[in-house]
Amino acid sequence: MSVSAITSEMLHSKEHLLDPYPLWERMRHDEPVFFDEITKTWVLTRYTDCVEAFANYEDFSNRLYRDTLGVVFGPTMLDKDGSEHVTHRKIVAPEFVGKRFEPYYKAIDRNALDLIRKFPEGPVVDLVDAFTTRLPVNVIVDMLGMDQSDHDRFHEWYTTMMAGLARFSSEKQKLGVLAHEQLAEYVEPIIEDRRSCPMEDLISKIVHAEASGQRLTLTEIQAFISLLLVAGGETTDKGIANMWTQLLLHPEQLDAVLEDHELFDCAFSEMMRHSPPVLGQLRYSVNDVTFSGVTIPANQTVYIQLASANNDETIFKDPRDFNIGRDDLHLYKERKSGHHGTEGRYGHLGFGLGKHFCLGYEMARLEAVIGSSHLSNFMKNPRLAAGADTTFITKNATRSPLKVLIEYERP
Repeated sequence: MSVSAITSEMLHSKEHLLDPYPLWERMRHDEPVFFDEITKTWVLTRYTDCVEAFANYEDFSNRLYRDTLGVVFGPTMLDKDGSEHVTHRKIVAPEFVGKRFEPYYKAIDRNALDLIRKFPEGPVVDLVDAFTTRLPVNVIVDMLGMDQSDHDRFHEWYTTMMAGLARFSSEKQKLGVLAHEQLAEYVEPIIEDRRSCPMEDLISKIVHAEASGQRLTLTEIQAFISLLLVAGGETTDKGIANMWTQLLLHPEQLDAVLEDHELFDCAFSEMMRHSPPVLGQLRYSVNDVTFSGVTIPANQTVYIQLASANNDETIFKDPRDFNIGRDDLHLYKERKSGHHGTEGRYGHLGFGLGKHFCLGYEMARLEAVIGSSHLSNFMKNPRLAAGADTTFITKNATRSPLKVLIEYERP
């Protein structure tokens, strides 16, 4: 019995959206470089091809982000290439790693505890509504030096701008643009105030940071704040939800992290490999480029399907098994470039790779690990609530459950 050929319709079917991994496995075996006729996009699914694409700065450009993120936010480092991208990144990146980021640990602690104290009295909580969608936004608001009374305002802008990134919804996109404009107007006087009267907050540091004699313009700072809110919120929001869902579905591993909170680092790494919140990244080919024997012409849209790469069976043993004790995955904190592959351990591609590696990787991990540690102290005997739906929903290149219903007792 012959197996039917892979078609673009399969990529856009309801079946694939609910569980994309079986088709991706077929694609890795049969058509690792696949042209999607519906979106006119080349899709890479193998780990080695995706790593090569991430590291190829000569043949690929980020210009596509001008037509997606750029429409809502304006110019950001994501749509820049070459030296322009490097300079822009050098201005902002140092504030998000190492010693420079340590002062913000308190904001993670404080906001996690504040949210947990507001959990309903009942035995069931929706972790998404009560915690994951709120924590990263609240932390970013505090990092920027805003008042805590701004939490709800920024959360509304966050959700509206996220919805505005939908590629095929002009109405949502208009609302996303409006949300960015409102945010930009709100922060403009604060930015100007920090120019003359700097404080210890992130806005002050970004306003006065420079690289190669350059500083960010007002428009670039406003765009960066919107990007930080959405990109920083999205990965952490859905990442925490995905990690807890997988742990709840694997009670023996949940018991292990509840016993030893340091294992939340391992759980986060395995989640970013097994169930990454972001499924892929776009690139634009500026030259002909070849992967797995297939040449992609210049001037083409290319999708690096990192979620498929993370589940490549030639790299990771039994990739669809969620296992926080893997010996083939680099666990704990990522290296700054995301490059791994020593001593038989490979890195997940959930944050990208190389020069475009997510600059907020440390912030996302710390929020997930610190926040989860506080959750574990508060929730005794956490378990999936009866009838809880753990279906992962694919939307706008992200994948996560809509709710995470946890039943627990208070200590």
